[in-house]
Amino acid sequence: MDDSASSGSIVLQIVAIIGLLALSAMFSASETALTSMSRLRLLKKDEKESIHKVNRLLTASLVMNNFVNLMFSSLITILFINLFMNLNENLVALIGTVFTTILVLIFGEITPKIYAREYSEKVYQRAEKMLKVCEKLLGPLIKLLLAISNKIVKFFGGEAMEDAPFITSEDIITAVNLGEEKGTIDHQEGLIVERTFQMSETTIREIMTPRVDVVAIEENASLFDLMELVDEEGYSRIPVYREDIDNIIGVCYAKDIVGYIQQHGTDELSKKKVKEIIREPLFVPETMNVSTLLKIFKEKKIHIAIVVDEFGGTAGIVTLEDILEELIGEIMDEYDHDEVSGIKKISENTYLINATTPINDIERELDVDFEETEHETLSGYLLEIFRRIPSVGEEVDVDLFHFKIVAATKNRIERVLMTIKRRDEIEQR
Repeated sequence: MDDSASSGSIVLQIVAIIGLLALSAMFSASETALTSMSRLRLLKKDEKESIHKVNRLLTASLVMNNFVNLMFSSLITILFINLFMNLNENLVALIGTVFTTILVLIFGEITPKIYAREYSEKVYQRAEKMLKVCEKLLGPLIKLLLAISNKIVKFFGGEAMEDAPFITSEDIITAVNLGEEKGTIDHQEGLIVERTFQMSETTIREIMTPRVDVVAIEENASLFDLMELVDEEGYSRIPVYREDIDNIIGVCYAKDIVGYIQQHGTDELSKKKVKEIIREPLFVPETMNVSTLLKIFKEKKIHIAIVVDEFGGTAGIVTLEDILEELIGEIMDEYDHDEVSGIKKISENTYLINATTPINDIERELDVDFEETEHETLSGYLLEIFRRIPSVGEEVDVDLFHFKIVAATKNRIERVLMTIKRRDEIEQR
């Protein structure tokens, strides 16, 4: 009778051990599923609840997994003591510990986690109901554990779970990059997404047309002069200044000239002054970020702004097209020629570049890296190297590049011939 009872007890222990091991596998798998599954999918599944419900489910999974593993370890020890009563207790404990560790690692941790990593959504769907039951049963304990964890995280300078964003721009960019690698997202689409998030860090100064390149007209010029300027330069919006370009008083739109001609004909164009049809300009600081400017353009329904420096002088102009080009690259219209981003390929490794071209654009278009510089354009970079305004024909070697000035005036560099040298050429020097 005692033997049968003892045998029955051992069978029950084995059944309980197998059950606990299965639970350990389930909680381990659900833990991995919660951390591996797309956060957006988790949010969509729990959209009626707090986005931080996931954190509580994860905590419930961790608590239950540790509890189950502890029970599993205890039952294994009891089973081994019953089976090997004649052996030394320390030896039995050692055997039990090794056996427990192997079983938990293989069947309770490694295998279920590998599976859950590959099939995270499937695992989450199967474990979701049980996790929510555990989360409700362990509610007070989970709140206490999360509160303690948040205090520790804050103590070390981190961000509490309830304050942290559920999904960050870095998460989205990482997902997009993975999509590009897998071929599910086009490279150009990926660039647009990445540049969209960079807009909040990009200042107007980095994308504006600088003061020296601004096409503007004096307020007392005639509409005929304005019409000729629009036709010659190809711009549909022209800033209007009083006395000098630091005192811009408005903006003229080409469509307003068309409207005037439709009403009054062309005879009065030479008599009518530009200042009579100007619109109020929008002034923005050069330090404003591009994302904010885009919102202003949208709210005010305008496409151009005058950029001012810290002293109130005109630093340049910025248009909606400049912002769009920052997102999708150069936009070619009927007034643009074959140059892309101010870069024209001459031969295999030689390019003719407008000196006002941003260094970031050159790096992106030609897949090269410049040494760190505080200047944003090729002109500023070369002025830093020459420490003066170079003359036409002057040349200089910098790292992998050979620069030759092909067009310049007394106060600015205009065009540069840039040759990308091979590594072996540098090593021979």
